[in-house]
Amino acid sequence: MLALLLALFSTSCAGWTPIHRERTWTLYVKDGEAVDVDRFGRALGPAFEAVEARMGPFERRVRIHAWESEAPDADKSGARLEPGDAELHDVPGIGPARVRAFHVKGGSMLFQSSGVFLGVAEVGTALHELVHARIAEQHLDLPLWFEEGVASYWGDGAFHGERWHVDGLACWPLRELREQRLSDADLARLLALHARDEYDARENLLVHFLGWALVFDLAQQAPDADWLEWKRIFEQQAAQIGAVAAARERLERVLADGTVLGWFERLRDPAPGARLAAAKGLWKLRDVRAIDAMLDALEREQDGELRVALALNILLASGETRLGRTRWNRLASVVFPILREAKLSDPREDQALRDVYASMRRWESRRTRSTQDALDDLARLWEE
Repeated sequence: MLALLLALFSTSCAGWTPIHRERTWTLYVKDGEAVDVDRFGRALGPAFEAVEARMGPFERRVRIHAWESEAPDADKSGARLEPGDAELHDVPGIGPARVRAFHVKGGSMLFQSSGVFLGVAEVGTALHELVHARIAEQHLDLPLWFEEGVASYWGDGAFHGERWHVDGLACWPLRELREQRLSDADLARLLALHARDEYDARENLLVHFLGWALVFDLAQQAPDADWLEWKRIFEQQAAQIGAVAAARERLERVLADGTVLGWFERLRDPAPGARLAAAKGLWKLRDVRAIDAMLDALEREQDGELRVALALNILLASGETRLGRTRWNRLASVVFPILREAKLSDPREDQALRDVYASMRRWESRRTRSTQDALDDLARLWEE
């Protein structure tokens, strides 16, 4: 899921201890707790590299506050999360959303600190929040839709071959925007929002989704432009036909069926990283055509890791969509042998793959943990 800031957070430096320092970041943990520094480092390195390549180098070290269990609560971190201090939140009209990370912009009050709060060691999630950190460092006053859109667009992709491959087609926002069918009044409200404004959890999600769609379309129009040029392009169009009309035109283009059908062709990209980035998250479309496209890709694919990624995304997609017997038989004949026989180089991921297969085959005596826990260890191959 997207790394979402569901409300206003405030934090102090109390309750967090620095445990590791790199050129661009310092890692903090809650007092009395520990995290896997190497895992967070492997995620943060490529995330910083990707952000700095697009937005310029950070001028100061970023404070990274990491946790690996539950979201920080007020007693331990000084952070205030509304509504509730838990990872999962039920957003009216949309459903559950998980808070995995957020960024806090520092204020002028003594002891109030800025920084990234990161609950998963995942490149895309870290990248999303580092976009916010870099914008805050540059003191840029941007519409909320644009800031969240850039972070969501660049944060959608896959880490492969020692670098982050941006895909950009975020399937959850695409699906929700199709279902929500925002009115002109909705668009006007979301386009006008700034981070300093008050807005509820649903508006917060919708401004992420709309921002992604608009930036996605701007990036397709001007792929080689500087990121701030995307904002200027939109503003020029808005000056001619109005902001709502400009947003509507771009939104409808993104939501058109051709966008998804065209994106399936990326599963044929010569670059393995691009194919992995395209496959990740397609299950969220709840579209049998995505299953068919991934099955076709799986039958062509020779890269062992990508075969596992495609198999996992197909398996997850089967739980989101009704399948006929013919399609299910094809799925079972291709996917289950891969889950059973494939090997991953990371021991933790390889064991997780064994656990997922065991749970799918209902070998209860071999299950040592939940299927979700095992899938979490494989998140880089399927989570968008």
